[in-house]
Amino acid sequence: MTGRREDISSWIAGEIDRLSPGDRLPTVREMMRRFGTAQRVIEAALAPHLQAGRLVSRRGLGIVVTEPPEPVDPWEADVLVLYRLSASRLARNLLMELEHRIKARGHRILILGFSDEDQALSILSRLGRFRVCLVQVHFELITLPFLAELSEHAAQVVVDGISTTGVGVDAIGTNWREALAVAMRHLREAGHERIAFLTSGHAARPIAMARQEYLRQAERMEGGGWLIALDALPGDYTARDMTAAIAAHQDTRGTLPFTALITWGVVDGHLVGRAFDALRLVPGPDLSLVILGSVDFRSEHLDRFDVVGNSNAEKIDTFERVVLSRLDPDGPAPATHYLPIRHLEQGSVTAPDT
Repeated sequence: MTGRREDISSWIAGEIDRLSPGDRLPTVREMMRRFGTAQRVIEAALAPHLQAGRLVSRRGLGIVVTEPPEPVDPWEADVLVLYRLSASRLARNLLMELEHRIKARGHRILILGFSDEDQALSILSRLGRFRVCLVQVHFELITLPFLAELSEHAAQVVVDGISTTGVGVDAIGTNWREALAVAMRHLREAGHERIAFLTSGHAARPIAMARQEYLRQAERMEGGGWLIALDALPGDYTARDMTAAIAAHQDTRGTLPFTALITWGVVDGHLVGRAFDALRLVPGPDLSLVILGSVDFRSEHLDRFDVVGNSNAEKIDTFERVVLSRLDPDGPAPATHYLPIRHLEQGSVTAPDT
């Protein structure tokens, strides 16, 4: 009996495809005669098509073919952006530009901020599914429960930064260890052998790797170098913190034991300027300076300081390319995308006094 019902149901499906909306199928009694079967079998064969909305049965009208239902969109939007709240202008600039570009291509994007992981999980619990989720955590670690929840709500995950790699997500960022090595080489070529590094003391992998690279290179320096690690995330430093941290190395005459300084995590060049002013130092003649940052983001270097790092324009282009590739079902496999290292000289590095 089940096979007979399925055969009749398949015949009905074929009739629905052949007929136009508004056309009528044979009556139940006509189909009973056609297939030589009972009324209950015909009604069982009609049931899935009635439930799917492809047929409607009304007294006096018969069994009528309806318009095909609109396909249900399984996605709440194409792209979800979850970002940790921070004061970083670069982070905001990336999201604003990315939103503009994605919308210009006709895709839907939803951008939501969070203060900590618990709030992010609470936000996700109220959302549906997305084709791609871009998450920006500002150097904080992405835990496995958070990553698992992201995967429940997004077919693809893209991470701003390279703290999370090798777990089936796209990670985009700068190899700051390599950037530091380039800055060290630049200073040594200018004649500096005593070089300090001011950075964050945070445990995030990119930050820790840069610190380790400095300590490795500083082995040849007197006393193993001068690692100045601030108790703050990159972007959260203050001019007062920087001034105090550098001043702690001055002797009673105000002389520093190093002739050059590399900073990482200072996202506002005015902070550097105020710190140097407070220390009564001129970048270059008194203390050579290289900032690790973006060569084309003027607020970081003020067109005054040498910079080694990435290009903000290239970074935005890379995020656009990767996110769009994730919207393509035939896109490439997830990967880690390192941004090219760029170097901009602006006169804040001079030869040390002999």
